[in-house]
Amino acid sequence: MKSWIRLALCPKGALGALALIAGVLLAPTLAQAGASNGFTWDQFKGTTLRVLLHENNWQGSLTESVPNFEKLTGIKVVIEPSGQMQLWNTLEQELPKAGKVDVFATVPGLDGFRYHRMGWIQPVNAYLDNPRLTASDYRWADFLPGLRKGMTVRGAILGPPVMGEYLALIYRKDVFQQQGRLAPRTLKDLEDAAQATHGFAMAPKGGKGVGMVARGQGAFATPLYGALLHAMGKSWLDASGQPTMESPESLAALELLKTLLVRYGPPDIQSLGWQEATQYFASGRAAMTIEVSSVYRILESPDNSQVMGRVGYALFPSGPGGSGTIVAARGLAIAKQSAHPEAAWLFCQWATAVPQVRTALAKGVLVPRTSVWQDTSIKNRIPPELAASFQEAGEIGNPIYAPPLFMVTAAREAVGSAISAVLKGENIQAAAAAADRRLREIISQTER
Repeated sequence: MKSWIRLALCPKGALGALALIAGVLLAPTLAQAGASNGFTWDQFKGTTLRVLLHENNWQGSLTESVPNFEKLTGIKVVIEPSGQMQLWNTLEQELPKAGKVDVFATVPGLDGFRYHRMGWIQPVNAYLDNPRLTASDYRWADFLPGLRKGMTVRGAILGPPVMGEYLALIYRKDVFQQQGRLAPRTLKDLEDAAQATHGFAMAPKGGKGVGMVARGQGAFATPLYGALLHAMGKSWLDASGQPTMESPESLAALELLKTLLVRYGPPDIQSLGWQEATQYFASGRAAMTIEVSSVYRILESPDNSQVMGRVGYALFPSGPGGSGTIVAARGLAIAKQSAHPEAAWLFCQWATAVPQVRTALAKGVLVPRTSVWQDTSIKNRIPPELAASFQEAGEIGNPIYAPPLFMVTAAREAVGSAISAVLKGENIQAAAAAADRRLREIISQTER
């Protein structure tokens, strides 16, 4: 198994089910688009596409709707779903081979730099500008800016986003109301709230809770460190492409991370991944958590949560360097070695057109299109605070939630080692220096 292919930000399957619009409504709408500029949906009829997707509810619903696309276009689609790790392993073997893959699911923050560098992705920049290949009503600008950026690597648009999420500040509205507090807007507010709520009676049967719970497992805590780093005013790499781990901003981010998770968190913080931290919050034992927005499905589930209906959602607080908001995109990409890249683009375009996105939002998915969020008849499926903060995050969020390097997993592990050391109480400067040295080794070996 390749060491670089490990899931970082998005919990497997947490985004839940999507259902695409019925063909009887879809086909007339799409068939009319682009008729005046030469675009037609059936221009590649007779083609067969092989599509490799991450197995989840979105993929399941898409598969059910594929006959509509086939009827509309005359293109046969063979979808092969698999788990994320298996998908990455399959792509590693088959993307280099001619004619093996046409469309595949990508998580650009984790695999985009590698696939682009290896020449395994066909960028869609030219397709978007081609009226023969892109319907006039597709409107690339309708996708949230942060998610568009998240699908772009060094100027190359890898494909369209199909869904998004952001690192959300999630808090107990009832606890904050009892203390007369508002959702923290700054890092100072965040630390003050964690201190004030730590030990406050909030758990079932009047038990005391902690001020903050979040991921504490080394490399898996890198998104939180990244958000703090951005809020301090630094990026993962400086202008010369070197790590910033030893910068004053990075040291301040690590110090605050320690304060929030050790001083105001549970004693076993280093053993918590996203599942454990989310369940800890869902059990009513924490005033706040910082986690990807897709966990709202767990927190608002009567079967999994004791805090349902009492949860607030907000942007990650800003710091002295500005916004710390980060966003993540999942999307579709076209294999560079595809025998039918233009037909593949029609599939990607259809799968992310307004009708499908609208239905996805109705099913509770955090969708990438701005216009669809304006439909008040369907967006009420999402908690109002979450809907508002997701859209704002999509406008201003930074999509670089992991080190933007070819060897992203090795880089995350280097940063994660510093996080683990800090949470154990080791010297912050020494931990940062060790991580910085390792990152420089990785960069010297793989980035030139």
